[in-house]
Amino acid sequence: MPLTEARIATQRAASLMPLPGLLAQFDVGLDAVLAGTGVTPGQLRPDGFIPFSGFLAILDNACRVTGRDDIGMLLGQRQTLAALGPLGVAMRHAATLGEAITAFVAFQISNSTGGAAYLIRAEQDVILGYGVYDQSVNASPQIYDMVLAVGCNLVSELTQGAVGPAEILLSRPAPDDPAAYQRLGRCPVRFGQGQTGLLLTPASLAFRLPQADIRLHEQARARLASALEASQREMGGHVRHLLRPQLLMGQAKMEDVAGRLGLHPRTLRRRLRQEGASFEAIKDEVRHTAARELLMLGALGIADIAFTLDYASVSSFVHAFRRWSGMSPGRWRAESDLASSPAEKAGEDVQIT
Repeated sequence: MPLTEARIATQRAASLMPLPGLLAQFDVGLDAVLAGTGVTPGQLRPDGFIPFSGFLAILDNACRVTGRDDIGMLLGQRQTLAALGPLGVAMRHAATLGEAITAFVAFQISNSTGGAAYLIRAEQDVILGYGVYDQSVNASPQIYDMVLAVGCNLVSELTQGAVGPAEILLSRPAPDDPAAYQRLGRCPVRFGQGQTGLLLTPASLAFRLPQADIRLHEQARARLASALEASQREMGGHVRHLLRPQLLMGQAKMEDVAGRLGLHPRTLRRRLRQEGASFEAIKDEVRHTAARELLMLGALGIADIAFTLDYASVSSFVHAFRRWSGMSPGRWRAESDLASSPAEKAGEDVQIT
């Protein structure tokens, strides 16, 4: 299904407001970073939205012109709850950290329709993760570095520094110098994983927030729910947003997604048909986007990627990828020229403590 104006993914521009000040530290002007992205300085407003593809292009340009591979992390470290708009208000006044993060995941689609924040249970703990699903882009490590830094910042701000992640997980391979990641959350860091996110313990999630206010929290949630409903967002957008984490959980059937949306599967199929879409085509699209990303990051082997994307077998994944791209996943990865070492291509599981 071709991209239409209604399908162009967007990103709240507030997260880029600290960018000019950060660039100034490296004697780089904003115009140099915006060049070729299709985004103008006037679009960078706290309440504005820009194309998600432009947002990622800005991060990549910032990395290139500053020569700083950690520019995404540096930008993320400058983020506060204020950048989330009304969602930040709901989070600040939640009773516990877990309640705040649950609100964040529930309404994050209001701030971005190109990447999804999600919660996945990992035995007794929970992973607050993030994954890009916009088919029009190739995600670079900069966006993931940024969201990890944002996540650590938000947890620290909400708890006034009392709580942090138990571990940081990254899909990318370990860099030559992982010290920046160690400093980010002051916790162990695991590279070469099937997803990128923060591991949070039950005790952390139960931490009572110092600015908790049930009335203000519920008011903010009600405003967010009303705004989300009024936006009349297409059903296909909701399905895309849900599918990325549902694939990781092995719960990406039509029935699983319909249940998350509070719909009967037949109703979901009908709603998608009315938009000229189908569940199977959208699932294919999200899988293709995630597969390209995991191949480009270069840390997971082909079998691990097949498992991560909920394929019954490696051969099923290889067949699907050939159908999408006209070549095998291994050849596509080699031609992307982004897997820089045999260890990275093999998918080493590296832990830094």
